[in-house]
Amino acid sequence: MNQIISQHGWCLSSRLWKTLKDKFVCRKWIWQDNERGYFSEKSRSTNWIKNNCKNPIKMAICHSLGTHLIEPNILYEATHIVLINSFESFIPTNNEKKSTIRALNRMENKFNTVDQDKMFIEFSKRSFYPNPVDKDFDIFFRKNHQITNINLLKNDFKKLYTENKFSNIISKNSNILVLKSKQDLILRESSCDSGVVNLKKQQIQTPQVIELLDQGHIPNNSIIFDFINQWIHKKYD
Repeated sequence: MNQIISQHGWCLSSRLWKTLKDKFVCRKWIWQDNERGYFSEKSRSTNWIKNNCKNPIKMAICHSLGTHLIEPNILYEATHIVLINSFESFIPTNNEKKSTIRALNRMENKFNTVDQDKMFIEFSKRSFYPNPVDKDFDIFFRKNHQITNINLLKNDFKKLYTENKFSNIISKNSNILVLKSKQDLILRESSCDSGVVNLKKQQIQTPQVIELLDQGHIPNNSIIFDFINQWIHKKYD
């Protein structure tokens, strides 16, 4: 019994995964979503289902801040981990540090102001760029963004200022696939790269890193599925 637990990132929802989820479920995978509950959904945190199958795959799929939001035991017990534009530290240590902090401060100052909703919509557009905002997610988002759980959203936003070492949350035995978008308007490439460097030092199996040349912070679900599917079958051929 192969299973997946997903964790979306900041200002997003588990609806982000709908197409990807459908592709795995129709192939008899068990899929569970962690949900922060920023919008109308209730917050929920899942866990691995115990079973007696021989060598089942337990795959965690995390997007962006998701590695900071998911319960550490879920990530640590995963046999396979897919990191999509993820990071240990969102704020880079190079000459981009000051501009990144300024950008975060500008966003933070818009919480609880008349510009708040506009900021959320702009963040959504920039996250999906260069693709259009996913239709199902966009409909849901526009209906629900005004009843956002703003306190939780603000608290999670502060995690962008902190560092969370992969060595503290990921087992060195886990197999890891890193998907890194080259047209990401949200995450600095150097922030993603520094986490990859540390993963390569700590993991027994060298992580596979794939650069998505024509994708942004939220890659197309079908592209994500194709790369995960190729990765899994290559490991078990």
